[in-house]
Amino acid sequence: MMSDVFVIGAGCSVPYGFPTGTMLMQKLKNFDYGTKFPRKNYSDGDIFLVDLYQEHFGYSSTDNKMEYQSDYAMVLPYPEHEKLYNQLMDEIVLPFSQSVRNSMMVSTDEFLKNRLSQEKSNEVDFGKRLIAYEILKAEQTSRLGNIDWVQHLLSRIDQHDNWKEILKQTVFLTFNYDRVLEYCIFLYLTSDKQYSDADAHAFIKEMQIHHVNGFIGSLEKIPFGAVENGKYQEIAKRMETVWEKRRNRDESEKEKYQGFLKSAQRVYFLGFSYIPDNLEYIGIPRGAEIIRNAKVYATAMGLSSQNRLRISTYLDLKDFEKRNEPEEMPEIEVRRTPFMTDIMYRQEYEKQERAAKKQIRSRRIRYENRILKDASAVDLILDYYTLA
Repeated sequence: MMSDVFVIGAGCSVPYGFPTGTMLMQKLKNFDYGTKFPRKNYSDGDIFLVDLYQEHFGYSSTDNKMEYQSDYAMVLPYPEHEKLYNQLMDEIVLPFSQSVRNSMMVSTDEFLKNRLSQEKSNEVDFGKRLIAYEILKAEQTSRLGNIDWVQHLLSRIDQHDNWKEILKQTVFLTFNYDRVLEYCIFLYLTSDKQYSDADAHAFIKEMQIHHVNGFIGSLEKIPFGAVENGKYQEIAKRMETVWEKRRNRDESEKEKYQGFLKSAQRVYFLGFSYIPDNLEYIGIPRGAEIIRNAKVYATAMGLSSQNRLRISTYLDLKDFEKRNEPEEMPEIEVRRTPFMTDIMYRQEYEKQERAAKKQIRSRRIRYENRILKDASAVDLILDYYTLA
């Protein structure tokens, strides 16, 4: 069955208050990693380690806050917990904080890539827990009241009687750990369609939403924005950087994504960074032949013209700024035979000329449907997302 495939990057979550990879890296640099116990000032920052390592401490800071009626965990309940806290700070947290602040990498994926060795595995695990912590905090304070691409997409789908089939048929390949898309769909189902919570969760499970690099977890198990109850040990195991994906490449997963792309009627790249490793992982090599027969629309908000040209070449897209330039007419050569009259020569020339113009028009039609546009996701949805 022909379907629409959406390839979603971090830029799609930014309007809802979420960071890009670079912004997340800056957050890790500025994070308050705290100090060892005893603390001089309990308002320096909340004791995030209690939440991140609940499997060791046996409770969350929520329990502590409820008991002491405070926004900060004032004490650790057992002496061995204080010892463990200081051990984690010395062996993992403080070395990680120094490394990330001195790092020259521009994204969290690139930073963690250099810590994938066995001796640094604890830092990678901690980094993923901390990323999950930041994402859940972003969920907690998210601006889902902002009307952006998801609302416009759902509004257009809602205009059709077969909206259920459309939602379940559409494929979403997202590189984001967050659950913005799922949560917006959950709100649509429970608010606009009057589904019960259980029925909405069941509907979302039947949809084709694939988190390529892993994600926080289902909304049933980990509610949206549940910072203190995040089950970070489980979340970290579900999260893989692009570099881990490349090292532990699962060809069957790649083949599944390729199956979606081969049968796609339209492919939308929204808020995506077009990292070649990410494209190759979902089965789009240089030249993008796999999506040659689909109509392709791609955003490039904030990208330079040189970046757009590079991406256009990789995806075989006509660059947005150049797609309306006239194409040069190829040189036409007619071989004159001994018995060819001038009229016959002119007729043959005109025949080849018509064929050349038809070829140019054919290329033009293909490129008009394959646009790299300097626009946001919502602009692309408004411009091109129509359902016949």
